[in-house]
Amino acid sequence: MGIDIPELDDRSYEEYLEQAKKLIPAYSDEWTDFNPHDPGITILEVLAWVTETHTYQLDQITDDHREKYLQLMGEHRRLQEPASAQLSLSPPDSAVGERLPAGTRFLVTDGTNDTYRFETDHDIVLTDVSLERVVTVGATGRTDNSQENGTDGMFYRAFGNTVERGDTLYIGFDGDPFAAAESLTLAVDYHDADLPEPTEIGSDDVSFEPSVELQWEYLPPDGDSWMRLNIAADGTNALYESGAIELTDPEEWRFPRGDGDLLDIESSDLVWVRCRVETAGYEIPPQLDRIQPNVVSASHRVTVTNERVEQVASLGEPTALDGQTYKTEHTSILSADVRVNGERFVEVPDFDASGPTDPHYCLDRDAGRITFGDGEHGSVPPADATVTADYVYGGGDEGNVSPTAVWQFEDPSQSLTETTSLSDIEITATSAATGGTDRETITEALERVRQDLRTPYRGVTVDDYEAIASRTPGVRVGQTNVLVDGEQVTVVVVPYAPPDISTPKPSDGFLDTVRQHVTQRAMLGDQVTISGPTYVGLDITVSGQARPRYTDNGYEADIRAAIESFVHPLIGFDGDGWPFGRSLKTAEIAEQVTALDGIDHVSDVEITAHGGTTINGTVSISDQELFSVVNVSTNLEVPTTDDRGR
Repeated sequence: MGIDIPELDDRSYEEYLEQAKKLIPAYSDEWTDFNPHDPGITILEVLAWVTETHTYQLDQITDDHREKYLQLMGEHRRLQEPASAQLSLSPPDSAVGERLPAGTRFLVTDGTNDTYRFETDHDIVLTDVSLERVVTVGATGRTDNSQENGTDGMFYRAFGNTVERGDTLYIGFDGDPFAAAESLTLAVDYHDADLPEPTEIGSDDVSFEPSVELQWEYLPPDGDSWMRLNIAADGTNALYESGAIELTDPEEWRFPRGDGDLLDIESSDLVWVRCRVETAGYEIPPQLDRIQPNVVSASHRVTVTNERVEQVASLGEPTALDGQTYKTEHTSILSADVRVNGERFVEVPDFDASGPTDPHYCLDRDAGRITFGDGEHGSVPPADATVTADYVYGGGDEGNVSPTAVWQFEDPSQSLTETTSLSDIEITATSAATGGTDRETITEALERVRQDLRTPYRGVTVDDYEAIASRTPGVRVGQTNVLVDGEQVTVVVVPYAPPDISTPKPSDGFLDTVRQHVTQRAMLGDQVTISGPTYVGLDITVSGQARPRYTDNGYEADIRAAIESFVHPLIGFDGDGWPFGRSLKTAEIAEQVTALDGIDHVSDVEITAHGGTTINGTVSISDQELFSVVNVSTNLEVPTTDDRGR
């Protein structure tokens, strides 16, 4: 049962006044006039009113109380998020090869008098080449993705639908990208519109490290061998997400051109850069909207360095006593680094656990106020201390400017070269700025915490382990199954993959990430093993009769697609994925095939399973196994006359 909450404001003004009057004789027998005109009664009325006001406040819960409650729960209000946009830069010839550093600032107007400040997220090396061709070469052949690259509403698989060692993405330029500079910056837009969002990174320091290895190479104009490129920066995490890739320093290491290269491509005058898969292991084949040079991302935030903050006056004068407060020039702070006389102080939510000499401070991000301790909880800066702050401010919903917003450099007169300034670079926003959100309100934070309390964080039951594994930060988990044998806990995970990937398999990096996340939350003594599923291959032969009014072509493809969809580990059976360990009957296959428009009836289904156990037309599998379709053969009769579906 719950604890009854006491009502502190349980007496009214009249009750306080009446009680005070009753106490008068105990202190003075000469006071006999208790009427309102008596000055003493007037004073009691004032005191009763003040008392009633204070007791009313005791019964109220303010935002400060709610914020403290969140801290006691180990939570804080989430900060505002800055919007981001992609900017296409067109440099003059004199700026080609120059580096535009991260933190370059822009001013943005969007049809109002308000001006928003953005800054670049990464370095970009300006170039004068254009991307002309994008070609994928794999075991299944060559695919030209040039039209899909950069066309709104279209995307392509960088290495094809299945990624194996040696699959290659070729990028052709109309000129030599390394003629004027030793580096090339490519902006990659990953297509994730049809994918679930991966779980947000939590506070357990678990992050996904891909086990995929990619090799970038460069073919010089009229060259006869490829040169290895170094990866100076990779914001895509090996083509797992959107970001910028900086390639630099072509090495003397050579890889001769061979029959597998683009030797017969029509545009032989192009200069090529390629990305080759050295170690495969993608759960989802990389799917891209576009790859572009001269594109940089910018976010709605501003970085301030070494700002000397001034102390806020108390009663007209600054004080060297406890609770010194300093204020930054800007507010809505995202992060800060504060130093006192060069010594770095550490931000804490409060001074409750701070000792007398601990260099701590509290930060009011909304107001930009920095508060130090009182000498008992948190050290007190000297009276003549120099307090400096490096901080980032900005963010919020207002930064989601439209695609028609006007962008310009904050300081267009800044020199880029001896003859070129930033004003000579043309800026074009490729789309609207997105992703900006306001800071979480206290009400929203409390509701989030309430929902979070219902979420299992410790592996006590099988359901707990399944829920924990499915919420591994940074990855997309499609299905899980947990097997318990004493203290041995085996968690089988299937990574999310698009429907056309019939046998999703986790990479080593994927399994390592899940293992770290689950192990941190396992019960003491549990021995946890993380593994991927084992697939039992199926060779299926379907016999029956087709409908004559349908074409006699495409039956095999339709039947295979129906069977693969039915046994798919993520969308099969009832739409939630084929369950681990569930057996498959020939009658179920017949039912799926019969439901196709072009099939009149199914007379027989034969299944040969490469694994599992087959008895009387039923294939049984273990709790760590799923199905995959290896081959589908059909033996369908097609009547020569149309029975009109009868």
